[in-house]
Amino acid sequence: MEFKTLFQILKKHLADGYDVPHFFRDLMAMLTEVTEEEWGTSKDPSQAGRDKSLRSYAKRGLPKKLAQTIVYRLTPENVVDSINSHGETQRRLLAEDLEGYDPDINADNVAEKVAAWLVEIVQVSAGLVPQDELTKQKQQQLDAQLKSKYGDYLLAEEENHCAFPGCGRELVLTKDGRISYAYEVSLIDKVAPAVPDNLLAMCPQCHATYLLDSNKKLCKELQETKKVLATHRQNVHMLDDLPLEKGIVSVITRIAKLNEKDLADASLDPKEIKQKLDPTKDTAIYYAVNNYVGVYFVRIREIMMNLDKRSVIDYEEIQDQMHALYRRLKKAKKTRLEIFNEITNKVHRVSLQDEIYCQIVVAYFVQSCEVFDAITE
Repeated sequence: MEFKTLFQILKKHLADGYDVPHFFRDLMAMLTEVTEEEWGTSKDPSQAGRDKSLRSYAKRGLPKKLAQTIVYRLTPENVVDSINSHGETQRRLLAEDLEGYDPDINADNVAEKVAAWLVEIVQVSAGLVPQDELTKQKQQQLDAQLKSKYGDYLLAEEENHCAFPGCGRELVLTKDGRISYAYEVSLIDKVAPAVPDNLLAMCPQCHATYLLDSNKKLCKELQETKKVLATHRQNVHMLDDLPLEKGIVSVITRIAKLNEKDLADASLDPKEIKQKLDPTKDTAIYYAVNNYVGVYFVRIREIMMNLDKRSVIDYEEIQDQMHALYRRLKKAKKTRLEIFNEITNKVHRVSLQDEIYCQIVVAYFVQSCEVFDAITE
């Protein structure tokens, strides 16, 4: 079905009297996902185009540039919810006007049918060619095989979120105590073998769209995403068998309760940071550690010493464990930024505390020499 045909039918039944430009924007807002930061900006498809342009789109179809902008940001589930929010009579009348395009359409399934048409229209307008039925059947068989063989591994690697850039939808859903899986396994390079290094778990929408996409630049971007995920998973495995003093939770809990008054007279000039981090090479991590140490170091040291005296923690054991984490990652030739992030992740997983407090603790151990060796001249 052409966009102009579907648009006119939808406007007739769902526009509530609004004109073409207004309804077009409403439809784009319904069909696409835009973050709050992008509302009203050039990245917001619902703001795309002047009224004259939108009237032209409604008559001639979606321009390729607009379709390419939104093709990986489609939310057909929102279309379904919106149409189903209308009464049965309104949905039946809408279905009757669409019967010529699908004889099986009715008030109960019209929302899903319309959503599927809109997705296909955007994909075709973006230059993505739909698969024929035989190809679809073969693809479904392959999808089932890959999901059965590699699904659990990929979900763990991606921590149950769609790995497609800009998506991040949850792939494992829970409702009323029941778990459901909303993902498919996609080949990154479609002409390469189906091995773990060439696979990503994606939400059904990203998977279905990427199947039709032959963009080499996007393929390369997904390959880079895979490398990052694989490296992180390796680092997690590398550190998981190393213990971490459970008393670190007590430390972080107390850090989280510090306020401005507690820190006002406890600042430190972290002159020694440059001995472990070169600001010309490790700029981001240098300034992060420098700021955390300058504000928190003295208070954390007091907390550590007090907890150690009361036998809540074993300070020397924590020092040894932090140093062991560092040495293992250094031996694996990880960069300083990777080391800082992975140790922070380890502390976060053990403590289940906010990540920013975990970063503060790791920064403390950078200053106290358990993490990072002094830079040799």
